[in-house]
Amino acid sequence: MLQKVSNSANGTPAWPNMHEALMELHEILHEWCQAANNTSEALQRLETHHLTSRATRLISGPNNAGTPVRVPLLKIPLKPGYVEAARRDIEGIMRSSAPLTQRWSSAKRRQAARRTLLGLMRLYCADLLEEFENAVDARASWMLSHREEINKALQEGILLPHLGCLIRESADTAAQLESARERLNRLIREHYPMGSTNGQQT
Repeated sequence: MLQKVSNSANGTPAWPNMHEALMELHEILHEWCQAANNTSEALQRLETHHLTSRATRLISGPNNAGTPVRVPLLKIPLKPGYVEAARRDIEGIMRSSAPLTQRWSSAKRRQAARRTLLGLMRLYCADLLEEFENAVDARASWMLSHREEINKALQEGILLPHLGCLIRESADTAAQLESARERLNRLIREHYPMGSTNGQQT
């Protein structure tokens, strides 16, 4: 066991498994796109029906017995930290650190810093990497700038001219995320068969 640990410490940090890393990156984008679409939908409802999260409607009970039930129309609290957590997850995938056994060596840490998914994408799909980074930066920047304003609008309402601007910006940044996700989706499906590991079909 000591010999194995020693070999691991002295060995070269491995390049990341590109297939697995891209799959995980795709899932993060998929979740983020869903959240972005939920935000856009809530803002659209606010514009169309002047509905806030305090608004409710009456529906009949499950047995149509005539007992009304009050249900909220908007259910998308924009949780503090969501954007920050998503970006940390992306950064962790794009720039993996050196194995624990090799972190004592500054040379190994530098070597690991170069052997990343970011480096692989920069080499093999630079245009996709640029689109991905631009989409993530644009959505994150917009959300961090307007998160409190959007939450307040969904709670209390907002003047329609400014709401229209928020809706357009939300749709634009959500569309950028979706475009990057779809290109990532095509890259994975074109280069990695279903059920494959390390690019080899099982």
